[in-house]
Amino acid sequence: VHDGPRRYLMMRPDVLMGALAALDDAARTALLAAWAESTRQHGGASLQAYAQQVGGDAQALMAATTAAAADLGWGAWTLQPQPWGLSLQVAGSPFAEGWRTAAGEPSAEPVCAPIRGMLTALAGLLPGGALQVDEVHCAATQADGACHCRFEARRTA
Repeated sequence: VHDGPRRYLMMRPDVLMGALAALDDAARTALLAAWAESTRQHGGASLQAYAQQVGGDAQALMAATTAAAADLGWGAWTLQPQPWGLSLQVAGSPFAEGWRTAAGEPSAEPVCAPIRGMLTALAGLLPGGALQVDEVHCAATQADGACHCRFEARRTA
């Protein structure tokens, strides 16, 4: 799958997250951190291209990002500017749903590291200074099958 010069991989989320579930806790935590950083770095290149397409307009960039996330199967994103930074709610995260399908039990930690990485990249392109991004609620950690993940990008300076 191609988006201009950018190539994407189509993969079942349960296959991907099943590999993650097979790791021990320390390896999984390390992989999630590396995955978030890689997504910030390499996915950030896609966001820079979107920023150029919209002339650097922050609202248009956020709209393009949420549309691209939906088109690429990353769930339905709702971004909201906040006095402290930016919040993101994701309905239908493929990472959380893939975890629940593959592992058959709740995760001990949030698993949507690629979304955290993309939000970190996006926050870095918006005005307002540096932001620390955390996944504050992950649907994969819920035994009741809650379907939303929430992220906060908070100003650090």
